[in-house]
Amino acid sequence: MITQEEREKERLLFEEERAHAPHLFERAPMIDSDPLLQWIGIEGLPQNRPLGFLRFFPQDFIVEEVAPDKSLRTTDVELLIDNFEGEGLTYYADLVKIGISTLAAKDQLAELLRIDPKHIGFAGIKDRLALTSQHISIRGLLSQDHPGITHREQFAAINEENFFLKNITRGKGAVANGDLQGNRFIITVRLQKTLKEEQKQSIKQELENIKQQGFWNFFSFQRFGTPRLLSHWMGLLLLKQQYEEVVKNFMTYGSLRELPYFVNLRKEIASLWGDWRSIKKCIDRFPYHFQLERSFIDHLAEKPEDFLGALRTMPDQIRLWLYAYDSYLFNRLLSKLIKQGDVPTALPLITSFNPRDWKPYENLLKGDEITLPSRVYKDFPFVRVESRSWPTLQSIDFHHGAFRDRFALFAFTLPKGCYATTFLMNFFTLASGLPAIENIPIESIDAKEILKMGTLAPTLERFKTVLERREQDIASSTGDSVTE
Repeated sequence: MITQEEREKERLLFEEERAHAPHLFERAPMIDSDPLLQWIGIEGLPQNRPLGFLRFFPQDFIVEEVAPDKSLRTTDVELLIDNFEGEGLTYYADLVKIGISTLAAKDQLAELLRIDPKHIGFAGIKDRLALTSQHISIRGLLSQDHPGITHREQFAAINEENFFLKNITRGKGAVANGDLQGNRFIITVRLQKTLKEEQKQSIKQELENIKQQGFWNFFSFQRFGTPRLLSHWMGLLLLKQQYEEVVKNFMTYGSLRELPYFVNLRKEIASLWGDWRSIKKCIDRFPYHFQLERSFIDHLAEKPEDFLGALRTMPDQIRLWLYAYDSYLFNRLLSKLIKQGDVPTALPLITSFNPRDWKPYENLLKGDEITLPSRVYKDFPFVRVESRSWPTLQSIDFHHGAFRDRFALFAFTLPKGCYATTFLMNFFTLASGLPAIENIPIESIDAKEILKMGTLAPTLERFKTVLERREQDIASSTGDSVTE
């Protein structure tokens, strides 16, 4: 687990390195072009989509979890419930966060409460560069000995700049993966050019079609390990049992979407390959950015040839990589079937022992030189292998939409496991990251207020420090100031 002290030390090192060599911290805007979509298996989207920018500010991408009982976990700052009087060994809360991943927030919260991170449960991982809310469970506090400190006081002492807890209650059980109905999204798309009237009408017509028929349910970029987009490649190598190649490529491949500073560092790791202690010394300066790599190298420093054992230290990552290859094949097959005009309602996924699930992908697997079943499932018994299918069309519960100057705003709810970006790519060629694309509007707006869904003002005031830092990052990437 990465401590707050380690995170701060790494942040200061980055600032020092950036000041010394600012050109190594510059990269081109990240645009989800059609060739990049093909890299993750997606083809056949509408042509000439206008360029739209996501996540200029974290509040441009709001995700609010919908519970199994259809109640909404909002990002609003007020505490609706605060009840420590119930029975049971579990505390429940809504985690509202900004600019931090669910996993990183979980680790920070565990450190503050002095419990093992495994005692914090959640239904799904929410985006890092976003404003999100989700239900979590916290266990292990009742067995801790904190003389003179009540659990109420422990929670009250939590005052992190990038997350807070609300609706704290006490009960039994725990939140498990998948314990949600879906997510409500409120998305702000920043446009490079003012849309022409015919473009607006085209978007409105496509939206009406989607409301009636749904949209093609491709797996989006988040499934493939942003920003490097290597997860499906790692899954392919795993299925071939090329375990050293998995570790080596993950450690050394310099993605075009990665900062040149880290691309150079990966080249240095490649030149040191096999000298695990030197590599460990190289990456120990970056405990947060290279936490997965550190796990692999820590193992190899003790057992130099045990690449299988190194991979087994990260079971969550292995699962994600294998499922990413599933998703890549699904995208490729769905793209092909759309062109042919004969698409079933669902397609199987290949992480299965049933040959009928592999058959639709027979030619694709042959092209990738994959033979199933793979022995990889014996090497990694923690991977869930069972027959599963994924719908090819996805319905949407659309709430509100608006065009305002060079902004397009959308509010909608999707079932769990579905991607807001998959919906949005039907209308726009999406871009993200810093530096931003040129000529997009840079002012902060209140999407909830514009869509008549409340206001973001109190929540953004609570996260003022994080947002000020984001403005500094934007200014340093462009040389421009950001105005309210």
